Amino acid sequence: MTLACALLRTPRILGAGLAASIVGGLGVAGCFVDSEGLPPPVEGLYFPSGIAASPGGRVLYVANSDFDLQFNGGTVQALDLQRLRRRALGLQASLNPPEAGAGASVSAACDAAGLGLNAAPLLYPGPCGPLDISTLDGDEEIVRRSAVIGAFASNLVLVHRPLDESAATEGPLARLFVPVRGDPSVTFFDVADDRTDAPAAQRCEGDACFQLDCGATATGGRCARDHRIGEDPGQERIRRKLPLEPFGIAAGPDGRSIVVSHQVENIASVIVNPWENVETIGTRPQLAGVLTDLASGPTELAAVPPPRLVSRLRAQAKAIDYQPTFALTYVAAPQLDLIRYQETAHPAPALLFQSTATRISALASGSDSRGVAVDASERQACEAGCGDDDLECLARCAAIPIQVFVAHRYPNSLLIGELTTTLIEREPTESEGRWAAAYETIAIRDAAPLAAYPSRVEVGDVIGADGARHRRVFALAFDSGLAFSYDPEARRIDGVIRTGRGPQALAFDTGHTCGAEKERCDCSPGDDACEPYSLMYIAHFTDSYLGVVDLDMRKANTFGSMILTVGKPVPPRESQ
Repeated sequence: MTLACALLRTPRILGAGLAASIVGGLGVAGCFVDSEGLPPPVEGLYFPSGIAASPGGRVLYVANSDFDLQFNGGTVQALDLQRLRRRALGLQASLNPPEAGAGASVSAACDAAGLGLNAAPLLYPGPCGPLDISTLDGDEEIVRRSAVIGAFASNLVLVHRPLDESAATEGPLARLFVPVRGDPSVTFFDVADDRTDAPAAQRCEGDACFQLDCGATATGGRCARDHRIGEDPGQERIRRKLPLEPFGIAAGPDGRSIVVSHQVENIASVIVNPWENVETIGTRPQLAGVLTDLASGPTELAAVPPPRLVSRLRAQAKAIDYQPTFALTYVAAPQLDLIRYQETAHPAPALLFQSTATRISALASGSDSRGVAVDASERQACEAGCGDDDLECLARCAAIPIQVFVAHRYPNSLLIGELTTTLIEREPTESEGRWAAAYETIAIRDAAPLAAYPSRVEVGDVIGADGARHRRVFALAFDSGLAFSYDPEARRIDGVIRTGRGPQALAFDTGHTCGAEKERCDCSPGDDACEPYSLMYIAHFTDSYLGVVDLDMRKANTFGSMILTVGKPVPPRESQ
């Protein structure tokens, strides 16, 4: 057992500083043994490190890391997002009475929700006490499915199979991928599809929405070895084990390529996820390629949405050279990379290559970048106005830059940049079409100051005073216990949200509800029964709970604050 591993197994050592360093990617691997210790709690949260909301608003997936190794593994849980939403919006309504000038009774609102007043506001902010999800069952149950994985899960990503009217629907429609540093592996789950806006989608119903299949024999059981990608080099496409310290993860636009960063070895790897049955490998995801000799400390990844022009050209059998692209940050190098993935014929390794390395020179240091997110909403709005066969219109839209945002330290700031797509034209031919290739380049244009120390960044929507959605960028500062809201249109920080200790990951639940029961529904804005909402879920690593933040500007009493604590906060052993 290594010294670091021994320290992790020693009581009363888990302080905030140690948590920050290990969560930031400086932890150790190779010391986890899944046959030792007690089974992890499957009904509660324990050092949550990644969350994702299903697109149809049914499920909130949570990865728990078992950071202090008190148990023999971490967990992945499928939470009932509809039940959480109903509680959060009910509390929001109670704290924002509709009568003009009416005061909100916080005590009455919390009592009506069955929570009581917040007795520990310094531990977890918000008006009310926590919702102890481990005690709920029946129609109130929140944790609907769970499974046991290895220790030190760092994140998760949810992907969906692309569907059209003629697509076959055999095999999985959605998958969840979780990088697990203690194995090391990437554990995958077949999960339910609750999409409503995808052609030919088969939306799940009832309990089927909480599918969490990783080969475990029962809910709460341990995931099977054949769902842990990279553990058995004999089954993998490139015949080698997954490199150490899988940390950041992102999925290509069609969910067929999953790219993972590995901090210790300065490596990135790619997993091929074949939705359709492939005779040589079936439908099992496989480690397919490794990119070595990267700069020091590759950390977080974000997939770059491809121009719609690319998919339309391919649909018309017109060749264009374009590879899925991913933005990659580093904790120990002053640069931001674009890396690309190119599939090759089985059994040859897939090609993962470094396309562009952009030096971060907008700041004095430039080193220590963490989370990265991209926003292609302006380009996609343009593309939505083009017909499928209007390639010239799609080419004009492809010229609109994609915004990129990076959480950076030393100095603490949000970096703002642009991803630009370049289209290369070929000599005119009737069969091949006008465009031969397309690729992206990146440039950092600006920076906004943040508190210490920013870690994750994501793009979401708030509900404005006009009832419409407005884009915001949210950056979490792990050590400061703050979340920052950046308005990309006004180009300024427009809000600071106080969180609990160690905000680590976030996800958004934005849509419309219908009726008094606050059920999510598909409706047309302007309908009397159609009410927009937006909630942000923050995973608090240090004290093991989720916080729900109100993102509706029309709710003056609660906007930009935490209104519900999900899970009973548990201070780390050193603090108890």
